[in-house]
Amino acid sequence: MPQELCHMALRQTLDLIGLTDETLKDLTRRKFSSDELYREVLGKLLGGNGRRGPSGILIANEGPGAVCCNGRVFHLRHGELLERSDQITIEPGSTYASNLLMVEGGSEAVALNWTDSCATVEEFQTFFHPQVVAAMGEPILNFVSCRISGDVRGVIEAFNYAGHVTEYDADVLRSAAVMIGSLVTVSNGMRETEHAFHYAIQALARACEAAEPDTGHHILRVNRYAGALAANMGYNTEFVEDMSMSAQMHDVGKIRIPTEILLKEGRLTPREMKLVRQHPAYGSEIIGDSPRLRIAREIAISHHENWDGTGYPKRLKGERIPLSGRIVKVADVYDALRSRRSYKGAMTHQETLDVFRNGDDRINPAAHFDPAVLAAFFRIEHMFEMIYDSSVPKLGLDRAVNAAKLK
Repeated sequence: MPQELCHMALRQTLDLIGLTDETLKDLTRRKFSSDELYREVLGKLLGGNGRRGPSGILIANEGPGAVCCNGRVFHLRHGELLERSDQITIEPGSTYASNLLMVEGGSEAVALNWTDSCATVEEFQTFFHPQVVAAMGEPILNFVSCRISGDVRGVIEAFNYAGHVTEYDADVLRSAAVMIGSLVTVSNGMRETEHAFHYAIQALARACEAAEPDTGHHILRVNRYAGALAANMGYNTEFVEDMSMSAQMHDVGKIRIPTEILLKEGRLTPREMKLVRQHPAYGSEIIGDSPRLRIAREIAISHHENWDGTGYPKRLKGERIPLSGRIVKVADVYDALRSRRSYKGAMTHQETLDVFRNGDDRINPAAHFDPAVLAAFFRIEHMFEMIYDSSVPKLGLDRAVNAAKLK
């Protein structure tokens, strides 16, 4: 193989190594689906922009019972990855190129040029599924096939390398197949771990709400409000996702407040109020120092701070209050006003909007809320109403309406 082609194959392999490294670093944040990962890999394998590579690639996954593979053909055109076929079903024995890999004990990788095994190019086309040949839009002159192992089993076939296909090309494609199988398997495992992590967080958040009415619904609504505010304010997907999961932890410190205080009707005594105001610090202590829970810890300790510095527990002012806490403060106050508690009735959406505009005996919007977060709230207040109404049990909603009418 000429040295230049060797260097091209090396660059492709390094690209794949780089993608592997980036993916592993980000797996706890980004859970690749098979299709997403395939697109990442194919963009680095297909020819173009000085890369040696095939002009088309088929990726096919085994179907139920491993009786067939379902896949699509992709091309790279002007830097864009294009699907060039509808789903193609490849049954055992219907294509020589795939069958070499799919049969029990078949080769891990196969590389062939038409001149290696056929008298004519036309004869070579019979090695492939007719829909694959049609999707290529040109005669297939060579190919490399590799088996994909792991959770998502199947084959990857690359067609029409410039000149003759070589063992170097087979090595690159084999690396891609191994990477796909390994990373999808790891990502699937991480997804299950992430699901368990979220469930544990939800269980802890629900535990601290158990003593109060509307169990569980309040924390889920605050999650959704906070995520909607963060998204509307233009923050990135990572922050929006963190807010949508972490906001439910805002009152986790209440688990250390006696139930009789939490459910007390009427105003609290100064001693009781002092104890209740410890729940942000308790929450921060309970959540701890895990990097995964940094946003949750920020929210727990800061969601009762006021923009003008009159809040608690640290009397932080302005932008010294973590952004996450400023967002959850608006979300929490809205839901608290809408919800019935042992010491108060529920407000309608319109009554709550009036408090956010003009204040009441406890809330001063200009002094208590970050102006940017408050502006975002008014832009999407209709979404808050929809979130609240869609998650309140019918009985609870009836009670809220009746309570509002009696005010």
